[in-house]
Amino acid sequence: MEKVHSSHVGVKINEWHKMIRQFSVPDAEILKAEVEREIERMEEDQDLLIYYQLMCFRHQLMLDYIKPSEQRSLSIADLVDKIENSNHKLSGMLQYYNAFFRGMYEFSIKEYVQAIQYYKMAEKQLTLVIDDIEQAEFHFKVAEAYYIMKQTHVSMHHILKALEIYDQYDLYKVRKIQCLFVIAGNYDDLARHDKSIPHLKNAIKIAEEIGDQKILTKAFLNIGHTFDRDGQWDEAINYFEKAIQKANDDSELLIKLYFAISCTQFKAGRLKEGEASLKQGTNILEEAPNKLYENLFNFLEAVYVNNINEEQLAEVFQYFEQKQLFAYAEACYIVYADEYGKKGQFEEATAAYQKVLETQLKIQRGDCLYEF
Repeated sequence: MEKVHSSHVGVKINEWHKMIRQFSVPDAEILKAEVEREIERMEEDQDLLIYYQLMCFRHQLMLDYIKPSEQRSLSIADLVDKIENSNHKLSGMLQYYNAFFRGMYEFSIKEYVQAIQYYKMAEKQLTLVIDDIEQAEFHFKVAEAYYIMKQTHVSMHHILKALEIYDQYDLYKVRKIQCLFVIAGNYDDLARHDKSIPHLKNAIKIAEEIGDQKILTKAFLNIGHTFDRDGQWDEAINYFEKAIQKANDDSELLIKLYFAISCTQFKAGRLKEGEASLKQGTNILEEAPNKLYENLFNFLEAVYVNNINEEQLAEVFQYFEQKQLFAYAEACYIVYADEYGKKGQFEEATAAYQKVLETQLKIQRGDCLYEF
């Protein structure tokens, strides 16, 4: 049987990667199968085999992003081990892809500090990346991670670079919408909700134009968050309800939505509605476990159902501390400090606000993100 040149397989892997970036699952699956057939007949090339393994890793991340699966997560972990334990020394673009894809994996399992460390390793090789969309993808992923860690100005720097590139290509409208989400989230963190809302309304408009129901649902969720943070409870609940109607059976999205709407309902004093939404969210959580949201629902239960149960809250904040999820900790400290204030327990409220300040200091210092 005639051998296949590795350069030919490399071109096909590049096409496969292009389909992955566009979330074109059918095309990506076809190209993956073609590559696997040709690799069996390919001349020996260790670099190409590593490139293939890295793209398998990226392919699995795409599938897991679209529809998370515990079984698939295990196979992703196996691929990570396989690549990490390879005796082949990585250099150039392989080194870039290894670090960048590993950062995406760490982000997907909510190890945000680790994700940023891998992205920094990838950034050292970024000058080798000549493809515009590849560069945009890097800046988007980095911005997303820094946004979660509340490094607002760093996130905004990267997301504007990504959006500038995606704006030039009609095929990447979903990514453009996701960029608008990050920009809006950063404005929310700067308490500029007036600047956030136009970006989210633009995201809704584009999502409706392309007919993508999942991204439209996320747009409703995000604009609901903005109205919530601006104290416009009724408007927030209205958008959360719209999102729930469109979420269908997407467990991961419904968990986020029921947490969001229950939190807003509780803050608005609609306690029975809040408890009902909390119950619906925890029921879904039993079928689709998520450690972060398990703790977030426990937080709501501790504050609003169990009359500020300090023991239960201590466990929640211990989890945030261990995972260095300071943005979540800050938001939760603010909520329960406000609740103490409403109850007239001003000494306890002051202690809780002190925790808010301590957490904000950790975010501002960003000690966990830098190594010198």
